[in-house]
Amino acid sequence: MQLKGSHLVRGLAAVALVLWVWAALPPPAPAQTRKPQTPFEIRACFLVNFALYTEWPKEAFTDPQAPFVFGILGRDDFGKDIDIVRDNVLRGRKLVVKHYVSVKEVEGCHLLYISASEESRVTEILQHLSNSSVLTVGEMEGFLERGGMLNFIVKKTTRPGYGTLGYEVNPTAAEKARLRINSQLLAKSGRD
Repeated sequence: MQLKGSHLVRGLAAVALVLWVWAALPPPAPAQTRKPQTPFEIRACFLVNFALYTEWPKEAFTDPQAPFVFGILGRDDFGKDIDIVRDNVLRGRKLVVKHYVSVKEVEGCHLLYISASEESRVTEILQHLSNSSVLTVGEMEGFLERGGMLNFIVKKTTRPGYGTLGYEVNPTAAEKARLRINSQLLAKSGRD
C-alpha cells in the first residue's frame, strides 16, 4: 500500500514538528540527591559546597579527567553517610572518596576532612600538608589557629547529635595553599 503525496507530506510535517518541539525543550534537570537526614550526611553535603566555592590551581589535578578526591583522615565518622555524595560529579570531575590512616598516605587529595581522632596530631598533619593545595576541614577547637582552613561548628544543639551546623574559615591558610575561597562562602561563615 502506497501513501499518496498529501499523506507523505503530512507525515513528514508531523515528524518535523515533534523534532522541533523536542529540540526546543530545555535539557532534563540533573539527578538530585536525596535530602540529607543525618548529621554526617549534612556534613558531607557541606563538603561538596566547600568544594564548589573553592578554586584549585590547575596543577592540583594530574590531567583534565582526574577525579576530585575527598579524603577522610583518621576515624571515619561518616561511615555510610558519605554515600550521599560518593560518585557524584563535581566541577566536571568524578568525586572519589578515599580513607587515610596516616597523613603520609595523602596524595592526590583535594579536600581532606581531618577527624577529631587526629586532634593530638593536627599541627603535625597541617604542617605536612603546608606545601600542597589541599583544602583542610576539621571540627575541633583551635583548628583554624593551627593552620586549618575550614572548621565545622555547631551553633545551636537541637537534640543529641543534631544541631544547627555552621563553619569558620581561615582565608590566610587557604591562600598559602594557592586556593581561592569564593566570597559567598566567606560571607556565610562565622559563629553568629
